[in-house]
Amino acid sequence: MKTKLIAFDLDGTLLNQEHQLAAKTIEAVKKVREKGIITLVATGRMFISALPHLEKLAVKSPVITYNGALVMDPQKKEIIYHQPIPLAVARQITEMVEENNYHLNIYLDDKLYVKELNKFSDDYEKISGIKSEPVGNLVDFIDQDPTKMLIVEEDEQKQQEINKFLIDNFADQIEISASFNSFIEMTKKGISKDVPLQKIAADFGIKQEEVMAFGDGLNDLKMIEWAGRGVAMANANPVLQEAADDIAPNHDKLGIARYLKKEFNLDLELDLA
Repeated sequence: MKTKLIAFDLDGTLLNQEHQLAAKTIEAVKKVREKGIITLVATGRMFISALPHLEKLAVKSPVITYNGALVMDPQKKEIIYHQPIPLAVARQITEMVEENNYHLNIYLDDKLYVKELNKFSDDYEKISGIKSEPVGNLVDFIDQDPTKMLIVEEDEQKQQEINKFLIDNFADQIEISASFNSFIEMTKKGISKDVPLQKIAADFGIKQEEVMAFGDGLNDLKMIEWAGRGVAMANANPVLQEAADDIAPNHDKLGIARYLKKEFNLDLELDLA
């Protein structure tokens, strides 16, 4: 069946290793849109972090951010859909983080708050382009439902311990996913990229089998599984590749542009490499 809508993840998918959009990727997405296909972005990023890329892509369709917890109109900069984590749950998780001295990102009103600036906040800024705002004790600070929470932990053993704690205590209240190996990302239960994508497709009168989706991380899994054609990048998590219908070339080798050129017979000049 003809593809009528394509959802693209950003990091590890549309963006290269420097977290930038290549000119050929931008050109490919625009040429697909010229064929009448709706294009949208579905990312774990904050809206403000995704916005510069949306503007380069000239995307006007609703943008899915925070792994599905916030959908924004990129033109009007208005909220279309917002499903944050309940404050009581967020506070309990924050208490655990503070007790164990983990690094936690809390996202409120499209702003990023942390206990203190450190290596993790510096690394996150390099990826997202967003500066963290240090506020001291996060348990005392948090006073409203956060859009998303993210623990940064590089040690695999500690990651397992954190995930076990979250699953044992909050499995019925939050979703847990990861866009990078060191990230443990939390959204409200029942929220992932596929949830708003289904609604957006329905609003456009587009069937599930007419949707194509691209991704690379575990936070893309449900979206890849739901889409009529789910495409994992060659650099994607093995679990995602197993679930996907097809594989696109590596994100750092113009993978999206190469896949779209072949799939939609685009008039696009690309090197053979």
